[in-house]
Amino acid sequence: MSRNSARTPADRRMRRMSLSLAATALPVSVLGVAYDSLWLLGAGAWLLIAAVLIELVYRP
Repeated sequence: MSRNSARTPADRRMRRMSLSLAATALPVSVLGVAYDSLWLLGAGAWLLIAAVLIELVYRP
């Protein structure tokens, strides 16, 4: 493994942000379904969309 193929701190930070957004989206969406709250469900969906967009756009 060469040094150029290693992930930089910025790469790890973006990966961590994407995973934390996805991990936050799950309980928010579940609460939205459980409480029949459309705004919570929408917030969970937007968190998941943001996580997916970060993964698609920022690919090291």
